[in-house]
Amino acid sequence: MKESKAVGGHKWIYEDLLTHLSVVDIAASAEHLNLQLNDAGEAEVSFSGVNYLVSNDGIRRLDGQRVSYPTGSALIHYILKASRSRPVGQFVTFAELAGPLFKQSTYSESALERPIIKCFQGRVPELLSAAEAIGGHQGGVAGLGSISITFELLPHILLQLIFYDRDDEFSARATLLFDRNATQLIDFESLAVLVTLFVQSLTGMNYKKTQFYAIAPQAHE
Repeated sequence: MKESKAVGGHKWIYEDLLTHLSVVDIAASAEHLNLQLNDAGEAEVSFSGVNYLVSNDGIRRLDGQRVSYPTGSALIHYILKASRSRPVGQFVTFAELAGPLFKQSTYSESALERPIIKCFQGRVPELLSAAEAIGGHQGGVAGLGSISITFELLPHILLQLIFYDRDDEFSARATLLFDRNATQLIDFESLAVLVTLFVQSLTGMNYKKTQFYAIAPQAHE
């Protein structure tokens, strides 16, 4: 019953957002975000190594596979905002982006960073390989003994993962940082959805189990 309610809730949110997307000037949004338009006038957006196409009818994947409702909703928010803001190269924590109301939350540590640690402690080569598969590359400022991997979560929304592997003295640690301008490009709630999906993709979680609410590939054509 709870799963059914979750499906219905995310589906309702997506379908409500479709009413707003249906009247958006996709070409103008794409211009603001420096996105490419295909011959059909769909904006091309990459997320976690997957290419999505956005039109007034909705969201679809270029490879024809299913799109989760949370992913679709977050991408619509991104297109609707159509911000001209760009990264400033200053990385801050999830809590800093959220502001005072989020300071006491452990969401970033428990839901985002802990799964990365559990999956990749003692397996740094596998982390680098998984990161590369979804568009990550080594780079960025990090402390001695760590590796830093940067990602473009969505175009112009930068994410940095700093990972310290376990050793004889310390346990493994992972920290996710975001460009300070991230919430100029997408609202905080949608960013939280995207980074949660990103972590699931990086760690190889089964989307059929964790994101069971899905849009049929051709549902809105």
